[in-house]
Amino acid sequence: MSSAWTALLPAATVGTDRHAAALPSWPGDIGDAIRQAADAAPDPATALLRTVAVLAACSMAGTQGAAVPAGLPAPAAAETLPAPGPGLVFDALRLALFDGPPRLPHEACLILAQAGLRLPELLLPQALELGRRSIALRAALLPALGQRGLWLAAQREDWAYAAGVTEDEGGDTPWLEGTLEQRRAWLARLRAADPGAGRDRLQAALAELPARERADLAGALATELSLADEALLETLRSDRSKEVRQAALQLLLRLPDASHPRRAMDRLAPLLTQERDLLLRKRWQIDAPAAAASDWKADQIDAVRPTHESLGERAWWLYQLVRQTPLGWWSRHTGMTVPELLAWAAGTDWSEALVRGWADVLFAAPDDAWCDALLDRWPPALREDPARVLGLLPPAARDRHLTASARNGSQQLALVLMHALNACPPGQSLSAELSGVLVRALHNKARDGALNTDYGLRGQLADFACVAHPGSFGALADLPRRADETPGCTEVLALVDRTIAARRALHTLIPTRTP
Repeated sequence: MSSAWTALLPAATVGTDRHAAALPSWPGDIGDAIRQAADAAPDPATALLRTVAVLAACSMAGTQGAAVPAGLPAPAAAETLPAPGPGLVFDALRLALFDGPPRLPHEACLILAQAGLRLPELLLPQALELGRRSIALRAALLPALGQRGLWLAAQREDWAYAAGVTEDEGGDTPWLEGTLEQRRAWLARLRAADPGAGRDRLQAALAELPARERADLAGALATELSLADEALLETLRSDRSKEVRQAALQLLLRLPDASHPRRAMDRLAPLLTQERDLLLRKRWQIDAPAAAASDWKADQIDAVRPTHESLGERAWWLYQLVRQTPLGWWSRHTGMTVPELLAWAAGTDWSEALVRGWADVLFAAPDDAWCDALLDRWPPALREDPARVLGLLPPAARDRHLTASARNGSQQLALVLMHALNACPPGQSLSAELSGVLVRALHNKARDGALNTDYGLRGQLADFACVAHPGSFGALADLPRRADETPGCTEVLALVDRTIAARRALHTLIPTRTP
């Protein structure tokens, strides 16, 4: 701290009433300005504050920047995209980046890219700062930065995620010089065009990549995944990094004819038997392994149960076998439909091991039939958030389940809204039907005064305004108001109104589709 402030510390710390010493004096014009300000003060406390104000202003005015060790950077490349000028769209972008809910910047960037526009220069620093804090925003943000934004990102180390090469550069420059996000995108595009070339490029780079990047880039193999990728996945399955091994195992679950999933099926089959009940009907029975096998370790099956695991030892072994077996095998082997399998599992002694294993496979290799069945009959043993399963479904199927929950009243509105928000990716909107059902329910809550006291529901309103269908904008902006409205409720509803106004302005940029 500068010595100019040292004499003020005692009075500033304990207060002028307890420390009545006179203010020190400073030489020159600054000292004269301080004396004039302090002498006109009505009391010692105000005199101290005015002294600090003068010193702070003079300190900032006299600050000198650090010497630049190198020459000035090259200027930014010429812009190829226009930016919105002053007006409603600019105001909407400013709200999205500075004061809007977290989902709004994502949609704003996607709409700009769809309209062939870029962010205005004045908003670039805030946009880059948001991207620094949110990895999820970066994919949508980068196309909207323009040449000036990419240039600006290169001037600060903490914005380097947006610097470097651009996607439109030819050849393999993005792969050789880009950020991890750019390399992942480039590899996914190569896989889509030539799966073998993408696989070879990744395999050649594995020895030089750190574990986190190996696991991240391995995900690009999901594009055009086939049995031709099995050998590379087997290599990754024996990687020294647990994260890489897990990524490889998840991809192998999408290849039921690969050797690893076939071994898992062979281990499970003897544990499933058929017995006749009292009515001589055949019924499937399952038992957990009685002992750990010597070949389990090679397939990443842990014989030792973790101390924090809720399953018993044999159930832990069964769970691991189930989570390595493709979901389609169960119906093929037993002849049961997915709903029948869930009902059957609930009546066994190993229900938790089964449903937890099935859920792990489902998140690795999504299957619409299993998602529908789980959401229709949620197993009590499954501790996952249903929104994770909803998020695996196509938007139409996802919204159908949410609409049913909202209409039949089986769940509280705040819970349905939370599931809708968690399952809806940034940049997407809910269907017109689901949005209408939720907005009508919110109108009833607002009329009853529930928004004053239901903090969970109220806290989701601004985010819901970011995903509501455009056809619901008017009704959502017209929620009933009450005379006893709390300040917190007023603040949230004002943000909802601003968010809807911003989305209306942004949606005017979306090109009209011709039939």
